[in-house]
Amino acid sequence: MLALAIVLLVSTRLSGTLANMGNFMVGICVVVLMLLIRHRQRKTAAIAGCSTVVDVVVLFVVVVMLGAGLGAHSWQQLRAPQLGSFQGVAKVMEDPQWRNGGVQTVLQLDGERFIVYAYGLPARRLSNRKSGEVLWVSGDRLRLETSKQNRLSYRHIVGTFAVLEVSDRFGNGAVLYVSANNIRTALARSAAAMPRDEGALFMGLIIGDDRQQPASMITAFRKSGLSHLTAVSGQNVAFLLTVMAPLLMRARSSWRLGLTMFVLLWFTVVTRGEPSVLRAAMMAGFVALGSARGRDTPGRRMLGLAIIVLIVCDPLLAWSVGFWMSSSATFGLLVITPQLAQVIPGPTWFSTALSTTMGAQLGVMPITAIIFHSAPVIALVTNLLAVPIAGAVMLVGIPLGMLAGILSQISGGLLMSTVVASLMWPVQIAVRWVWWVAVLGERIRMHGTVNAIAWCIVAMLVISARISAWRSI
Repeated sequence: MLALAIVLLVSTRLSGTLANMGNFMVGICVVVLMLLIRHRQRKTAAIAGCSTVVDVVVLFVVVVMLGAGLGAHSWQQLRAPQLGSFQGVAKVMEDPQWRNGGVQTVLQLDGERFIVYAYGLPARRLSNRKSGEVLWVSGDRLRLETSKQNRLSYRHIVGTFAVLEVSDRFGNGAVLYVSANNIRTALARSAAAMPRDEGALFMGLIIGDDRQQPASMITAFRKSGLSHLTAVSGQNVAFLLTVMAPLLMRARSSWRLGLTMFVLLWFTVVTRGEPSVLRAAMMAGFVALGSARGRDTPGRRMLGLAIIVLIVCDPLLAWSVGFWMSSSATFGLLVITPQLAQVIPGPTWFSTALSTTMGAQLGVMPITAIIFHSAPVIALVTNLLAVPIAGAVMLVGIPLGMLAGILSQISGGLLMSTVVASLMWPVQIAVRWVWWVAVLGERIRMHGTVNAIAWCIVAMLVISARISAWRSI
């Protein structure tokens, strides 16, 4: 299952140059699938072994053709947007953020998404809006620059909207969006009780909101190998379900699966449906479904199923670097980590922590080396120091932040502000520790050949430990 998912993901990503062959690919898939069915009908027991090999080969061919067809069809749709003037109701698809003196956001116009760069009065009115809200706008829909298509494709952006006018009236949107926006507002109030940078990092750790993080912080986390902490993933979903477990376990067994799925959907909306969240929520959903049916589904199969379902539903995820890194890190945790845990010497807590860190880092190394031209070996140290503390923030961040946010809304007086600051003080210290680890990792990280030599030394140590384990058997 996992192998088929990888083939589907790769074939979908490589289909961008086949946009004019989408229908042809789909036709090939249908033909090959029909041949597979016919072949299975003619299979006899005498050639069962040979037929099995042929079936596997044909199945992989079908998956390759299916991925190419899905990707090419989705890519072709992005290249045929409705252009020209627009006046009407638009839906805010991404939270606006100030950038280079203006406001950047994404609006949905007649079912298509356009990126917006607004200035002046339209910028000020857009800056106060939240994802899911609706408002009246007017402007011109323009074609997206070719250089931006690959980078923005996974967000389903088809063009640029030159906004001319934005109404000051708006609608709150669907109930689920209203609930999610209220949660984010409460968490933002609790973050305001900290210094600005710590509050920005706190929002990134618990819900992946990095809009207020300074460029120096983003750079430090990336160069120290800790950027995954501000991208909501499986760890956040696991902590969320841990916090919600007492409530979910009190529900009837017939209701528990539905409530779990709702919690996952709600958290996905709160975190704005980032690709890494989609992957983690999908896997958690399969875990909940397996538990409800009394089955223990292997982690590799869950990862494969999650990738297949997500790519079939949204082929453009294959263009998301975040989706590739999230899937690769999970692959490393499921495949590489168990092997490393058997050979790394030392106490159980140390070997488990180090093998987990190394497994995830080795999983994402091809992606980071290709995209960011970096695979810092210092990440093995920084993750050991930062991940446990960041995990504690993720575990208590949402419930404690919600409490602090509600208290700050009840009263803005000095006494209540002191109470809120006291509640958030332990979290502030933990967040600051994570930031200091990132800064220290950035300053002492190795570069170029030295970094490569350090990785070789790590590899030699692991191989040596493996050989020693074999000899002791």
